[in-house]
Amino acid sequence: MILLSIYTEQANGGSFFLYNQVRHGILMKVHCKSGDSDMGWHVRKYGGNYGFDFKDHILDKTLYWCNIWSGPNFSLNASIVTYEGKLYKHRDSWIRWSVRGDGIYESIDGATPWKFKYHWYGKHL
Repeated sequence: MILLSIYTEQANGGSFFLYNQVRHGILMKVHCKSGDSDMGWHVRKYGGNYGFDFKDHILDKTLYWCNIWSGPNFSLNASIVTYEGKLYKHRDSWIRWSVRGDGIYESIDGATPWKFKYHWYGKHL
């Protein structure tokens, strides 16, 4: 019984960061959640970022998602999965998200080139 509880506790840490690279003068508003936590609302200027570290569940159950708004009057929006434990090889991965005018891009551990992942809803820049 003790052995089972050790293996079902949280394990290594992971992290993700969202970078506002839409364009100068444009704000990014972010609201992130997991099944257990609500990270609240955050606003970042161009060049700013929002992110945090967390403990990844040893059974790959960790899931975070974010709603993002940007553009003039926050006319662009997207809902994205920012971290899903079963998708990443290492439980200590840090995932970078570049929020741009044409969509949202992902890079894993800073070792992979930016890859387009999500389109915006709303009027494009």
